[in-house]
Amino acid sequence: MTNCNRSNAAIAPKLMKQVQIKLKEIQSLFPTTTNSLIIDKNGEIVVETTSTAQGTKELSNTIHQLKTYALTFGATLQEKDNVSHIHIRGESNMFSFYIVRESILAFFTQMDFETGNSFNFQQADDKVKLICQDLLHLLANTKI
Repeated sequence: MTNCNRSNAAIAPKLMKQVQIKLKEIQSLFPTTTNSLIIDKNGEIVVETTSTAQGTKELSNTIHQLKTYALTFGATLQEKDNVSHIHIRGESNMFSFYIVRESILAFFTQMDFETGNSFNFQQADDKVKLICQDLLHLLANTKI
C-alpha cells in the first residue's frame, strides 16, 4: 500500500496512482522489494509503500546520513552521474538508495548474498535511474 505522509502537500489520487505504478516498476526489477520511500531534501518522507509508521523518523535520519556518506564517497571517486546511487548488501537483505537532485528514493530488498553475486546491478540501476527521473517529474509540484 502506498500512502503520502506529507501533511502540507496533498498528492492527488491520480498522481498517487502514477507514483504507485513507478514504484511497482522497481519491484519488477528487484522482485523481493519489501518497501520503498521517497524522501525530500528536508528528510521528510513524501511517499512510502508501507503504512507502518514505526521508526519512520529514525529511518529518515539514517537515510540522510547515508546520503552524506554516499556524496562524499562519490566526490572522492569523482563520479559525475546525474543520479547517485548506492547498494548496501548484507547476508539476506539489501538497502538501495538513489539521489536525484536533493530527493531520495530508497528501498529494501530481500536478497541473499549468493543471489546478489549473480544479479545484474548495472542493468537494474540504469532502469531505476529512468524511474527516478520520471518520479521527479511526477512529484515536481509537491515541492520535493
